[in-house]
Amino acid sequence: MTAPSPPSSPSSPPAAPSPPSPPPSPHASAFSPLAAKFLIGVAVLGLLYLGRDVLEPVTLAAMLAFVLAPVVRRFRGLGLGQAPAALAALGVAGVLMSLLAMVLFAQLSAMAREWPAYESNVREKVVVLRKFTLDQLREAQGRAGRMVGELTPEVSNGSGGSSTAPSVSLPGERTDGPSSGVAAASTDDSAEVLRRLVAMVWGPVGTVGIVVLVLIFALLEQDALRDRLIRLLGGSDVRAATSAVNDAGQRLARYFVSQFSVNLGVALVIGGLLALLGVPHAAVWAVLAGLLRFIPYVGFPAAALFACLMAAAMSPGWDLVWSTGLVFLAVELLVAHAIEPQLYGHATGLSPFSVVVSAIFWSALWGPVGLLLSTPLTLCLVVAGRHVPALAFLDILLGDAPALNLAQRFYQRSLSGDAVEILADARAFLRRKSMAAYCDRVVLPAFQMARQDVDQNLITAEQRQAAQAVVLQVFAELNHLPRSRARRRARGAVLDGDLGLQMRQDRVMTEGPWQGRLDVPAGSLVMCVSMDDLEAHLIAELLVRVLRSEHIDARHITVQELATPPEDARAESVGSVLVVGTPDDRANAADVQLLNQTLAQLPAVHRVSVLPGQRQLVDQIDAALPHRTAYSFEEIIAWLRQKAG
Repeated sequence: MTAPSPPSSPSSPPAAPSPPSPPPSPHASAFSPLAAKFLIGVAVLGLLYLGRDVLEPVTLAAMLAFVLAPVVRRFRGLGLGQAPAALAALGVAGVLMSLLAMVLFAQLSAMAREWPAYESNVREKVVVLRKFTLDQLREAQGRAGRMVGELTPEVSNGSGGSSTAPSVSLPGERTDGPSSGVAAASTDDSAEVLRRLVAMVWGPVGTVGIVVLVLIFALLEQDALRDRLIRLLGGSDVRAATSAVNDAGQRLARYFVSQFSVNLGVALVIGGLLALLGVPHAAVWAVLAGLLRFIPYVGFPAAALFACLMAAAMSPGWDLVWSTGLVFLAVELLVAHAIEPQLYGHATGLSPFSVVVSAIFWSALWGPVGLLLSTPLTLCLVVAGRHVPALAFLDILLGDAPALNLAQRFYQRSLSGDAVEILADARAFLRRKSMAAYCDRVVLPAFQMARQDVDQNLITAEQRQAAQAVVLQVFAELNHLPRSRARRRARGAVLDGDLGLQMRQDRVMTEGPWQGRLDVPAGSLVMCVSMDDLEAHLIAELLVRVLRSEHIDARHITVQELATPPEDARAESVGSVLVVGTPDDRANAADVQLLNQTLAQLPAVHRVSVLPGQRQLVDQIDAALPHRTAYSFEEIIAWLRQKAG
């Protein structure tokens, strides 16, 4: 029950209607989230850039904690607690780093003592390099200057002669004798020298100290920090956050272990080869190559340059320099193109393009430290994209998973008229799987996407023609039909939309009107009957090509052609009849009657109703006739093999 409203006074004027509110802009709802995401991205980038002095050492310590985490777990497996295990791992890492530093210091000290013996070689190399670089540039500059002088009109003074500027003495300057106003050079105060030295060393030492301090506490509080990270990321959904953290940890651990193993192997190989060539202090260049290789793209070339400079200094000729450079080049090519792809595999989940872009981005943001950490940081972003729906675009942009599956690629390349990439994908697939699997998993799903777009009138006539031409060319190549004929068909045929019959005509032009001989052994022929439907024609033709790839004699017959069989055809030669169905709304009653009458006259054949794909196809074989139903090409192949065996 609601209270009645009081009657309005007759003398009071009626309330003016409020103006209608303007309709919301169609771009407002779409622009606001985009603008918010853009502003958030800019804010994050600004925070990363402005806070780099703090974030760089903290991030570096976090990555080192991931490296040492397996060592800590090993010590905990021995019965130690978290703190003793962390301290033991840090102690082992410190001892190894100290031994490595001692070896390098000893080698560098010996190199410094030997350097005067190589001074003459260095002078000769400098003279040669200067002759072919600086002297050539100066000569070219002189020639250019003379040419410009010849083209420029000469400026003369008022008297017609060359003007010589008189020398002007500065106030207070004495020109009649040696300068007496030059103050003697004073030596810097020892405190000033010490201050400059401390200022120069304090930055790197302070950064290293922060990294070590954060690393110690990160290892000591490893379990607590992981729990806090899971709570922060997942909130109440502990399972999803745990999955994300474990995924990131496993990928980072595999990446660091793989990279450490590869770089250690590179250092050992480089050291052995340089020692065989006679390069002095090969251990220094080997360790340098292994360490600098952690810095993408620039670290290993820098190590190669240092080693080549040392080879040039100690050798009077250039042979050792070229040999040293070839050693670094050969080892890097072998490792980068043969070993790392096999060893890393999908350990990181990053595409090669994203690795390059991430190196440029993080080095521009954080400098050398960003370049060193570019791959691990990008890997964390990819993992976040795989587990956080709002960041899924990161996985698409940076991950190694294909943005389109094979069926989508087939459909997209068909619309674009690009048969080359489809053939490349098909050949790569067929090296691992059969033609039946390729049709089931790639071709038929692509046709399903095309059918949906055709039903909605989203495909233009030009796109349809391009797609049909590509399909004709692709299957002509895969089935080894003559290329010239396939290309003529693709260019000059009138594409009326019945792609299946056009593909069959390509085979008929090579195999004859009956698609092969008619005098074949009894029961050896598989007859693929297509109902009067464009899709049925296409599926039946694909099925014939799949069966022929398995060395099965299959023929494509339309349902209307059953009424006029060849004169020399023998019914006993047919062993199986595969009928490709069609939806009820496209089935013709006369065709269905003709089909079942023909099948009834072949009591000894095996009947199969083929209903592949996702569309609601209907079995057109009479239920009174014994038959089976197959829903994929692979199922048909397996059944025929079983029947033959």
